[in-house]
Amino acid sequence: MIDINKIYIVDDEQIVIDQFWARRRFFFESGFEICGASTNSLTAVGEIRSMRPDVVFSDLKMPGLNGAELMDEISRDVLKPLFVIISAHGDYKYIRKFFLTRGFDYLLKPVTDCELIDLLNRLAEKLNCAQPVIERQTPSAKLDEILYYLNERPGINHSLDFVAERFKINRSTLCALFSKHLKTTFSSYINELRMERARTLLSSTDKLVKEIAVHCGFSDALYFTRVFHKTHNISPTRFREEARRTK
Repeated sequence: MIDINKIYIVDDEQIVIDQFWARRRFFFESGFEICGASTNSLTAVGEIRSMRPDVVFSDLKMPGLNGAELMDEISRDVLKPLFVIISAHGDYKYIRKFFLTRGFDYLLKPVTDCELIDLLNRLAEKLNCAQPVIERQTPSAKLDEILYYLNERPGINHSLDFVAERFKINRSTLCALFSKHLKTTFSSYINELRMERARTLLSSTDKLVKEIAVHCGFSDALYFTRVFHKTHNISPTRFREEARRTK
């Protein structure tokens, strides 16, 4: 019988904790159970010491102790759980401090199913308490088939559920295939396909940015601009200007 690893969740927003509870099936499939949770970081310190979880998911910015401070406090104990920080997009200076204090990884809110499954699989391998999910997966030929399908349709915002259903595999399997063979997540791969198409259209056509957004699977041009800037550290308009100057 496979041992079950314990995860404790700390977040000052109850809705975030509830979202993890709602997906507890993913935890179980990777060999984990949520042993406890708290919206109060100070209360969490005592419960973590009492429950002795293998992994702690912690919000970064919280009243009382922030995520890095919580990790520092717990790391003084003999039992040192792996820490995963759950962060908003604008917290990079704090994330850097987190990694300097030896955290395992971090997730950016909102956490997608695929990102969560990928993280849980890596945690399971790290703890050596569960067989990697990929050992039970379909062969890589299935991945080749999926990649061909996705690469032929880069302008569509493919969902994890839709692709898993189309190719008759479960979501955990799909995420594990991307993690094992491509060293990335499903959502990151889809995003790169869309960004590659955006770069091509920006540099080779006169289409408006809002039109390019639609061609890349974005219904909201403002959101497309934010994603493009986050990926390339430059706006779509500026990218187009620089691409044309270098021609």
